[in-house]
Amino acid sequence: MQLKYAGRFMTAYACLILTISGCTSQVPQNDADVIVAGAGIAGLSAALEASAAGTSVLLVDINSVGGGHAVMAGGLALVGTPLQESRGIHDTPEIAYRDLMRWGEDSDPGWVRFYTENSLAQVYDWLTDMGVVFRTVIPTPDASVPRFHFTGGTAVNVVVPMMREVLKRQNIVFLRNSEVQALIADQGRISGIRIKNTRTGEMRLLRAPAVILATGGFQNNLAMVRDNWRAGLPQPERLLTGAGQFANGDGIALARSAGAALSRMDHQVSFVNGVPDPRDGTGRSALVAGNPAAIWVNASGQRFINESAPGKEVDGAVLSRQPGTHWLIFDSKGQRRLMIRDAPGFTREAIRQKILDTPGITQTARSIPGLATATGLPPRSLQETVDRYNELVARHHDTDFNRFEPGDGTSPVSISVPPYYAIRLFPLTRKSMGGVLIDRAGRVLDGNRQPVPGLFAAGELTGVAGINGSYGGSGTFLGPSVLTGRVAGKTAADSVSGHSPVTRDRETASRTDDVMSPKQLEALLWQNRPGYWHFKVTHALVLERETDCSRCHNRDWPTHAAVTPLEQSAQLASCTECH
Repeated sequence: MQLKYAGRFMTAYACLILTISGCTSQVPQNDADVIVAGAGIAGLSAALEASAAGTSVLLVDINSVGGGHAVMAGGLALVGTPLQESRGIHDTPEIAYRDLMRWGEDSDPGWVRFYTENSLAQVYDWLTDMGVVFRTVIPTPDASVPRFHFTGGTAVNVVVPMMREVLKRQNIVFLRNSEVQALIADQGRISGIRIKNTRTGEMRLLRAPAVILATGGFQNNLAMVRDNWRAGLPQPERLLTGAGQFANGDGIALARSAGAALSRMDHQVSFVNGVPDPRDGTGRSALVAGNPAAIWVNASGQRFINESAPGKEVDGAVLSRQPGTHWLIFDSKGQRRLMIRDAPGFTREAIRQKILDTPGITQTARSIPGLATATGLPPRSLQETVDRYNELVARHHDTDFNRFEPGDGTSPVSISVPPYYAIRLFPLTRKSMGGVLIDRAGRVLDGNRQPVPGLFAAGELTGVAGINGSYGGSGTFLGPSVLTGRVAGKTAADSVSGHSPVTRDRETASRTDDVMSPKQLEALLWQNRPGYWHFKVTHALVLERETDCSRCHNRDWPTHAAVTPLEQSAQLASCTECH
């Protein structure tokens, strides 16, 4: 699919390209052999792979921590692993290939084949060698056998061992709070980047003969999402953001400024079960809501789908309707089963206070007609819908939408005990399945499908190489991001002739300050401090939980920013406090 997004940002980025003249007698000194822009799971993989070849690597990220959105994500789709074998699961690259091609419908066959044949050695074995422990593998609708591997929590348990390995390696330097504003070109070859420190505003040029872009997707950029909305699919009137904070499409703009071609930009994953995040005063961002004890009703107060159907079916059914919104209906029994994703630290009490007891998000009433009045739904229709559903539950056979049937092992519950609840759900952006066009070696390609010299890309920035096709699968973003990162890292390292030393900025251990009082910390969080997004989010949670500072900070990592590798390594131990 050709690019639809010409984007007002493209021109601005193109104007920022810095061309180094080739007529000077002195050749600029390189700061490293390889620069990796983006420290998410793809960027970490690229940096580790390039450094393993002996090259020096500068890893830069706009955030004050690494990991990207992977710390919030789930598991990885992996094929033929020892964990599967230990569970008696027979899986092969051929089985996985057929599954991915069937589910994605228009997936790139070459990349799918490459991933299914290499996920065991190049992803599973590589990660477990770093200390990642996969503990369970679960079935999913997109796979004919269980293939979705989890570490026992979110993928933060994958990212943290990778970050530890980055900090161990002397030929990798990690620069945080570094926003890439432009690519540097020298005689037709990408030769570095221009960065801005998001806290100090300092501008800096970094030079290297190979640059890898791994900055993530564009799903936090609503204008870009809408500009590339799939033809024939109605655009929702209200669309919330549900992607990573920094998934703004900046890497796409950078690549385009260097002549890169884009592919499948209208291939996007949008969820349909979003609720406005109560912590976001703009009403722009979403949390993902789910409740197995609820039914979904449309604006007419009627059920319209099997609520337990695969996301591919559910999301398509909702997005194709007008208006593109619906309601989650449940009772006092069901409120205990309400689940909220993307909200680290949300306890049951927090869900009660911030979701169920917030009128702008949840409506409640002692009767179904009263609930209909509160939501603006037709009272008679909603009552008939709930009565019909309760009748089907009593017979344990959903003859309307096949959600459950006799002997299927499910335990559906009626909606019959007041108070009753209704949550309005909205579509939200999630993942990019299109982006910068790359070849099988991770090289960025131009409009003529020729490599852009010195430029490589990996991960969601590339739409994970078209592996998902039109429908994202379970674990088929993180796994392919690791593989495409490794591919780009190896190719970039191989393209470098000779090695340049990488020098760390002078590292001074932080001193231990007195711990702030809650009032002092709250006052600090109210200040508008550029570059402190992660600090603000995590410490707002500290205040909410009344967490003791010693849960994260210790002798190795005092209450100042983590500066030295020792402090940064100690900081990693705190990641699971939130994620």
